[in-house]
Amino acid sequence: MRVRIYPLALGKAVKYTMMDLEREVAGLLIGKYEKKQDILEIWDAISGNQKSSSAFVYLDEEVMAATFEWLTKERPGLSIVGWYHSHPGFDLFLSTIDIETQKRYQMMFPKAVAMVIDPLEYVKTRKLVDLKFKVFHIDREGRVVPLRVSIGIQRKKVIESTIRGMDTVDLFFIQSPEPQEREEYKFTAFSSLGEKFKKLRERFTSF
Repeated sequence: MRVRIYPLALGKAVKYTMMDLEREVAGLLIGKYEKKQDILEIWDAISGNQKSSSAFVYLDEEVMAATFEWLTKERPGLSIVGWYHSHPGFDLFLSTIDIETQKRYQMMFPKAVAMVIDPLEYVKTRKLVDLKFKVFHIDREGRVVPLRVSIGIQRKKVIESTIRGMDTVDLFFIQSPEPQEREEYKFTAFSSLGEKFKKLRERFTSF
């Protein structure tokens, strides 16, 4: 599988990750899968309420539910195709927590991907050559596989994805965990995340 991301989607994901360079920032990737070409297209990137630190980020459980409902009503043909998050100042990879999160996305949508962005150098230079990001998928053997990514240039889809993406509304707020939460927060986040994905999977299968 290859990934094709359209300019506005990449721009929005980068913009969100630049909003906080000391903590991880996350959001959802919106698009579609072209089966004949085996290409996952990313048309849009959004974000929402979340808790984060320099080591992890956790999207509010209502963000995905609200996004799914909005797409069903307002954007037929598009769906949640993955997620993105930042690793400000360190390598592009999926951590242990990231891998578990990605597995849950792939339970809902087997072609789902995870994009990791490090915006620090780009913030300093504003040169595209310094914009660092990778897209990952977990294969059937459980291996984390980096995917080949291209920038979408088809004129019709560039225009359509731009118009649709500009109409997306984000509710963006980053909250740090309270100090007393930090030790047990990983477990709490996983428990809540599991319930969220269970509910969303039921939503997907009901349509």
